[in-house]
Amino acid sequence: MQDTKVTVASLKSILIDPQENLQRVRQAVEVAERDGARLLFLPELMLSGHGGHPKMIENAEPVPDGPLSSAVVEMSRAAGIAICVGIAELDHGIVYNSQFVVDRGEYLGLQRKINLSSDEYLWFGNGETLPIFDLGDLRFGIIICYDNSFPELALSCGLQHADLILAPHAGRVGVWPDPMSAEEKQQQIRSQQSGWRLLHAARAYDHNLFVLLCNAVGSAAQGLSELDEYGAVGPGGLDPRAVISNHAGTVMGFDPAGTAILETQAEDFVDEIVTVELPAAKRHVNHQPSRNRRSSTMLELLAEASALGS
Repeated sequence: MQDTKVTVASLKSILIDPQENLQRVRQAVEVAERDGARLLFLPELMLSGHGGHPKMIENAEPVPDGPLSSAVVEMSRAAGIAICVGIAELDHGIVYNSQFVVDRGEYLGLQRKINLSSDEYLWFGNGETLPIFDLGDLRFGIIICYDNSFPELALSCGLQHADLILAPHAGRVGVWPDPMSAEEKQQQIRSQQSGWRLLHAARAYDHNLFVLLCNAVGSAAQGLSELDEYGAVGPGGLDPRAVISNHAGTVMGFDPAGTAILETQAEDFVDEIVTVELPAAKRHVNHQPSRNRRSSTMLELLAEASALGS
């Protein structure tokens, strides 16, 4: 690993207009290029929007040849940076909740969400692999939103000698009061940061790597209640016109000591684009748990436990 700047962007993303989402990505690319970042990191389903509505599937496309993903490839080429961004990926008739990576115009691959949360199983297929992406000066894995609840995935990244875990989110937080007070908004933000701190400081410390997090911002359901063409009953018996998809936003990051190196400055549900430097020296040389781990035995124990629990 070399010292690396990463631009972390938590942005609003709506289901009804992917082109508006793409424009927000363009604005984040401009910040990353200005700041000299090597990598721009964007939220889960940033391009397609996230929420239990047919629009999410209608917005799906092949990666990297669809119009949205092709536009991101070109942005990456023009800016000379790597971009990691979420999209509803269409492959052989199946839609996946995916995060794809391009580097200076070259498509490197994608991560599909493995464990689906809430109603996502009505819309997406499951991912089956956890690749590591190598930029030359930085190796990283991607663990998408709910997948971060499963520590085995962070362990897999550690075993593959990742320097960094990217944890993109579009974490839904239920129904919001209308109107919503400033204090209620700040409570949602504090709750988001507190939950991430509890989980990801330990992930970073355990596996001697950096962790960066971003999230969708605000409601993804803007304008959906006015669409009548989907009828009153959608998948799972839900009314597409009543979809609620609220996201608290915020950015966060941890170094290999489990120390927070990035915390949100937002006090409202607003876009946040921050560039952070990851110093290579923060990763421990001769990290004892990594060096001493009996990997084959540990994996056998996990396999046995899984078999007993199934």
